[in-house]
Order: sequence, then structure tokens, then C-alpha cells
Amino acid sequence: MNRLFEEKYDELFTEFNRYVVEHPAFSKRIPADALVVLLDKNDPVFNRENLRRVKKYLRHDHQPHRPVVYVQVGRLAPVKSRLRNPRVTTQLPEYIL
Repeated sequence: MNRLFEEKYDELFTEFNRYVVEHPAFSKRIPADALVVLLDKNDPVFNRENLRRVKKYLRHDHQPHRPVVYVQVGRLAPVKSRLRNPRVTTQLPEYIL
């Protein structure tokens, strides 16, 4: 469970950060110094583990009354390549030589 949790958390955290960069108005709804808890309504096992970790973190937090916000991630769009106009050749391109 730990490896699967870590992989999913890393993916959601990365996507959340991208979303915040692309939608700055969204981030204004999150208080400064808040602990952001990512939740997936379609994955109760992930949610339970994440909430367990958050509870443990808050017990040892140096900021005793830190605001906590819960972000329901909704669903992820399909992963797609960012490559544009790739070319296949049988010869090394001139810029390599």
C-alpha cells in the first residue's frame, strides 16, 4: 500500500501544483500556510491513508492551529504527450553530426 499510495499522492500533488499555476484565482481560496489535503472520491482507501497521515502530521506540527483545506481532485484528464511534430528518420539529423 505504501508504494501505491506514494505514487498516487505524488501524481495528484504534481497535478494540483500545475492546476494552481494555471488557475491562480483557485489558489487565492487557500489560506496562507494551510495544509492542503488531496482527496479522491473514487478511492476511499487512498483517502483513509491520506487522512491518517495528515492526523499524524498535525500532532507534530510546529504551527498548532494551522488551517486545513480539503481539495477534492475530481478526475484526471488522460495523460497525453506534449511532443509537437516529431519526425522519424533512418539517418542521423545534420545537427547531430
